[in-house]
Amino acid sequence: MRHARVERPVLGWRRTMVDALPVLVPGSMTVTFALLRARMAPQRAYNVGFAVYWAGCLALPLLVLGPGRTWRLLAGGRRATASEGVLMAVPALGGFTTAFWPNRRRVDLPVASVMIGTAVVNAVGEELLWRGLPLAVHGDEPLPGCAWPLVGFAGWHLAPQLILVSERGRWQFVAGAAAVGLGSAVTAWRARGLRSTLLPHMLTDACGVVAAEFRLGRLPTSR
Repeated sequence: MRHARVERPVLGWRRTMVDALPVLVPGSMTVTFALLRARMAPQRAYNVGFAVYWAGCLALPLLVLGPGRTWRLLAGGRRATASEGVLMAVPALGGFTTAFWPNRRRVDLPVASVMIGTAVVNAVGEELLWRGLPLAVHGDEPLPGCAWPLVGFAGWHLAPQLILVSERGRWQFVAGAAAVGLGSAVTAWRARGLRSTLLPHMLTDACGVVAAEFRLGRLPTSR
């Protein structure tokens, strides 16, 4: 008879670090983007800043949970319910109508490649950092395991706008990020895994035409 795997609890400094992420990540990334902006051209500063962020998104879960448990979080979880699917689809539809569709004629192969590549890396990293880690540490505590990380996830989106302000406006972009995070947080918490949250997050992130152009150096200055 095959027994279910029992995951060891996350304790000590690892647990403390996960609890502090909603403060540490927005704060450290704000400083990072500000320093890069002062020392590099805008395009390079933006790309390097996100590279630092993505490295942390992927490295921290591996450090705290290990490769096996990290993979099980990504691949595991029950399917989303219809209501959860709607909750995750609304931000994707908003991104499509406000960010992609008005700029669709500016999408060529390089821009599309950057949009897709960015969406995959960003969605996987963010779901691990902001949903997977808190779920693994606080699986039975909704405040530290779901609500508190959502605050940090939304707040961090102010940092890259030190270089490139969203075409929708700084705070409208943060509100949109919060909507993405809410759908993912509720679904991941109920499903006990990230399998159902990855694709909707990728689809939302893939709508960023202007950001992709900026990464390629096609926009000379921040907006």
